[in-house]
Amino acid sequence: MLLAPYSVVCGTGSWIEAHLVARLGDVQGIPNFHGCGVTPDEVITLCKQASAPVLVFLTSSIAADHGIALCLQLKALANSPFIFFLVDLPSRLPPEGALMCDAIVSSTSFGNGAVRDALVAISNGKSYLDPILSSHDYPSTTVVLKPREKQVLELLARGMSNKEIGFRLNIAAVTVRDYVQHLCRKFDALNRTDVVFKATSSGFLHQPSELL
Repeated sequence: MLLAPYSVVCGTGSWIEAHLVARLGDVQGIPNFHGCGVTPDEVITLCKQASAPVLVFLTSSIAADHGIALCLQLKALANSPFIFFLVDLPSRLPPEGALMCDAIVSSTSFGNGAVRDALVAISNGKSYLDPILSSHDYPSTTVVLKPREKQVLELLARGMSNKEIGFRLNIAAVTVRDYVQHLCRKFDALNRTDVVFKATSSGFLHQPSELL
């Protein structure tokens, strides 16, 4: 069985989905099913408690940013899990490289072999993008970023605070705050997490900027 080698953790923003997943894991006898979290913190805790290797099934309902920050946090763990990301709409498709997902599959692809193909790819050390989703282009953008803004954006995507970014770039934290505000305006974002999501969706974080 393709799931046998992994400790399986799930993450969804819906209590109903979490209950159904837990019941499915019990009924179908998924080996090493470790649990299902309904918040990013719960998913991270489950992953820390599980034995490696860990395979995380995430749905885009897990958080307001559709799981961007969570994916970055998961990949930073000591026992970094494999991430199987399930999306329900093309507009919520996170770019594979920027989110460090190992597989991205559309919720409409259950039953057509995409899930099995994704698990096979992961087991062979490869990434997988559902062909249904690959036909959708990422949102285009007319945003133009200055070199320093690109650097701040890259460090934001790594989850750094203004103080940490300032130390890394040798600028004041208040200056970083101003750059973040500029980025919010340019991407029409509500906050720093939303900036990362919109910048990722627009392709700005495909290739990490070179830091000074």
